[in-house]
Amino acid sequence: MDMLLINEKRYTLSKTGYFILNDELTRINMDFSHDVCYKAMYHLQDSLTEGRPAGLQELGPWETIYQGLSILPEPARTSWFNFDHYYSDLAFPGVLPIVFEHKPKKLLDIGGNTGKWSMACAGYDPDVHVTIMDLPVQINVARQNINAAGLQDRVSFFETNILDESLPFAQGFDVIWMSQFLDCFSEEQIISILRRCREALNDGGSVFILEPFWDKQQFKSAAFCLQQTSLYFTAIANGNSQMYHTDEFYDCIRAAGLKVEMENHKVGLSYTLLRCVKA
Repeated sequence: MDMLLINEKRYTLSKTGYFILNDELTRINMDFSHDVCYKAMYHLQDSLTEGRPAGLQELGPWETIYQGLSILPEPARTSWFNFDHYYSDLAFPGVLPIVFEHKPKKLLDIGGNTGKWSMACAGYDPDVHVTIMDLPVQINVARQNINAAGLQDRVSFFETNILDESLPFAQGFDVIWMSQFLDCFSEEQIISILRRCREALNDGGSVFILEPFWDKQQFKSAAFCLQQTSLYFTAIANGNSQMYHTDEFYDCIRAAGLKVEMENHKVGLSYTLLRCVKA
């Protein structure tokens, strides 16, 4: 990768070097690769053969990275959230009018992380009440942000481990929202989560899913990058998830007793928004 050009004994920054210094997307992706993935990828072979995130030991003592997101060591914590938020934040303005088209009163935000989406919903519609469902360590961070924003009367919290099917699932929602969430799980786990989402919906309710599918990318390079992101899931996140092709993902939706009623493949930076209803 040439970052410097030599012309008549003078050094000039190349286009590659310029983007590394000045392009936000490039910086975020490089920081994520360096601070979160680099050391962990030394354990990729163990992850592939053992089906577990063997590289996660470079960041902390958890079974999956999601149990430790809010307490990751720096700079990995900042780089992880910058990476996660950059792509989803670009999509928020375009998807909010779609999600609120039918004026939902109760919205469940599964995997709410820091609460950014829930706060965006509360700001968009003054009549909606949002419930954030996530692991306790994530709820602690979201609660601090919600309280700081003065939205404690508009946003509730539901602590759970969504992979533990013995734990109760929040019920009675007009809309269930999952952004960059289901790709964190295996196909079997996705089906289980979606089945419980179906049960948690009020009559006429919708499940909205925001995901980057590699087969729906405009450019081949973007599809390649998404495919390689699967290695992060294998070695670091949880050992058994991936960036999905729509064929496999839609099979999961149907297996859970849902159907895709609306799909928009031009949301944000090459994201797809799905609206699913009971089949």
